[in-house]
Amino acid sequence: MKHFYVNNLPAYYKLFPKLSRREIEVLSMSCAGLDRNEIAIELNISVHTVNNHFNNAVTKYELKNLGKLKALFYFVINESRVNSADALPD
Repeated sequence: MKHFYVNNLPAYYKLFPKLSRREIEVLSMSCAGLDRNEIAIELNISVHTVNNHFNNAVTKYELKNLGKLKALFYFVINESRVNSADALPD
């Protein structure tokens, strides 16, 4: 399942400067479809720690829940990809 890991961490730091490496990892894995148990197993951490990372990330962006954070994550990542594609030469 290693393919769910963030493959360009510096780019994610730029897009989400408030998040830690681990918060970005658990969020990206969740957005890729892994549940909390699968994330915990893949990262060799407890489900409680996964939940802490989610809660910390939600708090950092002053959102009400994980669903809103995931929506923000999808939007920012997809917007970044669209803007990158627009910048490509013809």
